[in-house]
Amino acid sequence: MATRPASPTRSCNAGEFTPEAKSRVDIKQYYSAGLAFKNIEPVPQSGFRRMGGSRRKGEWRRPLVARAITAPTPTFGPHTGTQTIWTGTVAGTVAAVLASALAIDKGTATFVVEAFVAGVWVQIAGPFSVKTGTPVTRLAAFAPGAQKAATSIRIRATFSLAATTVSGLTVAAYFESGTAERPRFVDLTTDLGDALVGFVTAGIADFFTESAGYVGSANLPTVTAAMLPDLAFYGEGNTIGIFHGDLATVRLFLETTSQLADWRVDLWPYDPVPTGDLGGTYPKTDDKWDFAIRWVDGVDYIGLSLTVDGETTPAIFVPRTGDGAPADINPDTPDWTLFATQVQAALQALPTMSAGVTVAVGTGFPRYRNFTATFGGDLSGEEYEFSAIIANTTDASVLPYHTQIGKTEFEDVFSTANGWPGAAGLLQDRFAYARIPAVPGALALSRVGEYFDINIEGTTDAAARFDKLRSKTSETILHVKESTYLFVFTDSGTYFVPNRTIERNTPLNFVLASEIGAQPNCKPFTLEGEVYFVAIAPKGLAFASNGGKQVLRVSENVTSASANFNADPVSLLASHLTDSLIRSASQRPETDLDASKGWLMRADGRLVAGQMIRNQEIVGFCEWVAASGGLVREIGVDGKNRLWLAIERAGRTSIETYDTSIYLQDALDVVPDLAGVISGLPYEEGAVLWAKADGYVLGPFTVAGGSISLGDAYAAALVGRWVAPRWESMPQVLVTGNDDVILRPGRIHTLQVNIADTDSIAVGANGEAAEDVELHEAGDPVDAPMPLKTQLLTASGLLGMMEGTTAVITQVRPGELRVRDIAMGTKL
Repeated sequence: MATRPASPTRSCNAGEFTPEAKSRVDIKQYYSAGLAFKNIEPVPQSGFRRMGGSRRKGEWRRPLVARAITAPTPTFGPHTGTQTIWTGTVAGTVAAVLASALAIDKGTATFVVEAFVAGVWVQIAGPFSVKTGTPVTRLAAFAPGAQKAATSIRIRATFSLAATTVSGLTVAAYFESGTAERPRFVDLTTDLGDALVGFVTAGIADFFTESAGYVGSANLPTVTAAMLPDLAFYGEGNTIGIFHGDLATVRLFLETTSQLADWRVDLWPYDPVPTGDLGGTYPKTDDKWDFAIRWVDGVDYIGLSLTVDGETTPAIFVPRTGDGAPADINPDTPDWTLFATQVQAALQALPTMSAGVTVAVGTGFPRYRNFTATFGGDLSGEEYEFSAIIANTTDASVLPYHTQIGKTEFEDVFSTANGWPGAAGLLQDRFAYARIPAVPGALALSRVGEYFDINIEGTTDAAARFDKLRSKTSETILHVKESTYLFVFTDSGTYFVPNRTIERNTPLNFVLASEIGAQPNCKPFTLEGEVYFVAIAPKGLAFASNGGKQVLRVSENVTSASANFNADPVSLLASHLTDSLIRSASQRPETDLDASKGWLMRADGRLVAGQMIRNQEIVGFCEWVAASGGLVREIGVDGKNRLWLAIERAGRTSIETYDTSIYLQDALDVVPDLAGVISGLPYEEGAVLWAKADGYVLGPFTVAGGSISLGDAYAAALVGRWVAPRWESMPQVLVTGNDDVILRPGRIHTLQVNIADTDSIAVGANGEAAEDVELHEAGDPVDAPMPLKTQLLTASGLLGMMEGTTAVITQVRPGELRVRDIAMGTKL
């Protein structure tokens, strides 16, 4: 058979292109792209591979409903050792128990909360710590979805000192009911290195770790379902802040680092909050200055010149009594009252002064006279710079001094009436508060080295500051991010601040980089040294729930003589994927076959990954499809670079971690019984599962009664859902020597696929169904799973013919898949 030339496709780094780009061979990335990258991701070096699967860690919680407690019986003591300090009777399922205001009179104590389930006391949560004199409120909860039918609840405490008395304890119980709200993700890496992940729903935050799954919960009574979409978070050390414009900022604090359920909940300790003029009527204090004139014997005339805020009066000479002419101080009698009137008139004549400034004569004695200048009326409420000199002689002097500082008692910018910050972040060792309801275009920066001190009355460079955008339109600051420079993202534009150091007495210079605003709740992220953000919904902030439609990259303009940035779209060729974006997260490369990823969640539950490869000037987008028709409802990357997912399937929910080492989703490690039966699975009835047991891929299986049968005994298995990955090439068209494109029916007759570490692959072309490629060889072991294959596959004689024909690579059964390159033999 004669050899036929084939056009190789080695790079797939351009990812999935929009269908509108079919036959656009003039786009330089055309031959590095495809029409489908579903659960397929580009490999930076060459080719593509299947995307990762996910491991199940639990589920998120449905709304909590109060469960009645009868016969609550506290036992206040005194207690010694371990004792029951409270009991109560319930009837029905219990998901959580809130122990409030528990105090002890000496020493320390720990307590646990237990439920009486099926005749056995079962610990709900604990131990929780209690210190002397500090009442504590703690939420004990079963894992989300794991509520239990109980008849009684009790609280057991262990006391460090004998004869300890308990006081103030009240208890409430709850069960889960109704439809689960979409959760919000927050992460925290503790001082001991624990990477905690929280999923916040109305009234509660549930915490997970990658190794242990669910570890505990915190009570959030002020967080409502309506707030969830717009919550913002900041986590550091043992503390998490929860921010929303309608929420008095909540602080979660992990009381004991080693006890991951021991959460304290209180308010963010602002100390103090910034104040401002919000259009109200405010009490004002007049600014007052005294100035005292002294002279020596023998002085002739005294001429006084005053300066207020840089504006200076002409010299005013002390008049004599009678005709008001300048007084020769020695023989004449000065008219001090007339002098005060003349000084007052000179001050009122200054450009920025008014009749609000008055001057009165004060005390006097030989060679001394005191006066008081009061800035009242329309000048009241401000502090003025005031100075004075004797302009004509050195035999007299004047000393001004402040006696009362003018001030307006403005109202708090953060308050229940005016709202609270809706976003926060760390910038140059200052804590930044943004999305402020009372002043949407303002940014509050804390004092250096502090989080809670926003006292803008300070004057040192380290003091807090309150800055407003100087724009012609009303804007809301949604995000702040520190990178090469400080970036500020509003609903109308993107700004950078060229100030290398933020100082109290140096104005921030907000420079517009783009007139495209950022989508709220999609944090800008940095990959390979450049900042990316999601553009806001075209209709603006009021329609933000519809999601943004573009991803932009903020790049420095190197041709400028000074610092300058532009924001350019990077997702136009994948516009069908980057649509309705409502959440973003970034993930660093996990292996040398990975690129940095920007994960983008859509309002319709789809999840898109953008692979950023800066040195190739390529951003390749692909889609991670959740198996079993799953909808992704929340994403986030924790402190150890793990992607967490909240997924809704068939009316049920799951919390999962993305794992590149597996290809099954919602997967669990299980041990079958001796008959190969796996029971107690948390999947819905009728769910289709696959298993990888002792290296063999088995399935599919259908869940019945929470069980599946593998048909034989296996030592261990990984069980989960699966969805076939799919790669489809760009349409193949005939291009003539003079670059004309001829569209006519054609076919791909041969595919040469170079695979690596693969054990399952199916290929197809020309619109025909893909067929599985047999990879077993005669030399493979018969008593062990087939080894992964690295070889060149050739599929020839492919059937079908169509205009704009494409090649497809997929799978018909789960397995490893990596394609180094592909070559297509075509007849066009």
